[in-house]
Amino acid sequence: MFSDGAIGNKAILLALSTLTTGNINSKLKQGVTPFTIKTVLPSTHDYIIPPLSPEEQAIEASKQLLSFMAAAPGAPRSFTERLT
Repeated sequence: MFSDGAIGNKAILLALSTLTTGNINSKLKQGVTPFTIKTVLPSTHDYIIPPLSPEEQAIEASKQLLSFMAAAPGAPRSFTERLT
């Protein structure tokens, strides 16, 4: 959008949401679910961070699963090699 570059709305929202979540989360007790950008600014979350396409979601899920399996004791070296 034109206003992203001319005015910087997206940059301002991203900075404010990051500062807000960091500030709120620093005051939380241990074991409490932390706040995220989506919980602090739900109406602008999709504008700040656009949703992934179905192909990108599948790739991200595969990477996360591979990362989880690579962290297991005795995991094959090929798992960690694929992550880089």
